[in-house]
Amino acid sequence: MKKLIVLLLLGLCVLTNCSKKSDVNTDRGSGNSNCGTYKSGQQLYLGPEGGCYYMSSGGNKEYVERSACKCGL
Repeated sequence: MKKLIVLLLLGLCVLTNCSKKSDVNTDRGSGNSNCGTYKSGQQLYLGPEGGCYYMSSGGNKEYVERSACKCGL
C-alpha cells in the first residue's frame, strides 16, 4: 500500500512538473535581463509587470522610474 501511494505521488509530481524550480529566484535581479545601470551604478532589471528596479544592499527591490530601464521598451 505504501509503495502504491509513493508511486501515485511520484506520478502526480511528474505530471505537474514539481521538479521545476519555483518562480521565486534567489539570484539578484530575479533572473531578468540587465536593463542598464542606475545613477549610482546599480544594475537595473525589468520586472514581470514592467517595473524597473535594482536590488538594494539589503536584498530588496528598489523601484525607479520606468524610463531608466533600457530594455523591454
